Amino acid sequence: MKALVCLLILGTVLGQVHINLNPIYTTSEERYAFFMNQKLRTHLRQSSIYVPINNYEDAQYYGPVSIGTPAQNFEVIFDTGSSNLWVPSKSCTSIACFTHNTYNSAKSSTYVKNGQSFVIEYGSGGVKGFLSQDTVTWGGAKVTNQVFGEVTSEQGTSFAVAKFDGILGMAWQTISVDNVTPVFQNLFTQGVVSQNSFAFYLTRNIGQAGSTLTLGGYNSTLSKNDWKQVPLIAEDYWRIAIDGITVGTKAVTISNIKGIVDSGTSLLVGDTALVDEINKFIGTVKKDCSNLSSLPTVTININGQNYQLLPSDYVLQISSTQCINGFMGDAFPAQLANTLILGDLFIRKFYTLFDFGNKAVSFATAL
Repeated sequence: MKALVCLLILGTVLGQVHINLNPIYTTSEERYAFFMNQKLRTHLRQSSIYVPINNYEDAQYYGPVSIGTPAQNFEVIFDTGSSNLWVPSKSCTSIACFTHNTYNSAKSSTYVKNGQSFVIEYGSGGVKGFLSQDTVTWGGAKVTNQVFGEVTSEQGTSFAVAKFDGILGMAWQTISVDNVTPVFQNLFTQGVVSQNSFAFYLTRNIGQAGSTLTLGGYNSTLSKNDWKQVPLIAEDYWRIAIDGITVGTKAVTISNIKGIVDSGTSLLVGDTALVDEINKFIGTVKKDCSNLSSLPTVTININGQNYQLLPSDYVLQISSTQCINGFMGDAFPAQLANTLILGDLFIRKFYTLFDFGNKAVSFATAL
């Protein structure tokens, strides 16, 4: 954190220095000063940004973002399963908005009116409102002219009881509502980070500190660095091919399985037929956690590499006597048939790099 603070201070200082494109230096001191400024600028651009993530009940991972000048602070889900940023608007009348921080455009000197209406549907409910533009501060770095959603209506009870205020989508622009450029893409194109990638490290225990989102690369101290790259099969969600799934010694018979790596999904949610077969082989997960040690290992083969999930990985343990099977079935639309969403339970086991530049995701065993 100290290193990050130093970089941010340097960024502020350097941002105030104007350098001529064709400078003429008459002294060695001037040449040295120019060299050091250029070196520091390059270092700042290439440095990663570390954003702390809160872990609530191993089910909600969220972190800080600010909008406006002066900054208005929010807690948001960093969601690789969507692409838009939205926060509650001051004009929102839903119950959920009264229990969360709201954005007031009148208090921001960098606000620019947009006004276009939008609607976003999630599995747990939908939101609607209108678009606005302002400066977004993320991990201490500023993204200017960012279009985001001011939500005036939040449907569903899940938003009302959520610990987070809004959502910051980190998937591809192709699925962005109204084709709004995602925040991370603006962070990259505006030169804040040089690597067009980010990585999620999620802690395993309820309330444990240390969960981190790295913007612009990854942190080599958080994994065994046994990285394996997996090419994407589509540039919408972070969608990959799954070669096969084995539960203990029993192979799942469904073929052509697809995976979506989604930080915004807590569990391992899949097409009903697929998950039913997986759970048939797993057997009953006792709610009192008494049979954890006897449950089978689930092995997911991705791009020729086996990723093993032990019972302690795929069972959500709320307490020492309260367990939930993390494999959950849902009625997916036809285009998502045979799809398994690799949510937070998977990302906790495998430190995950989301790489726009290489059109891939990479996994390494988390420490």
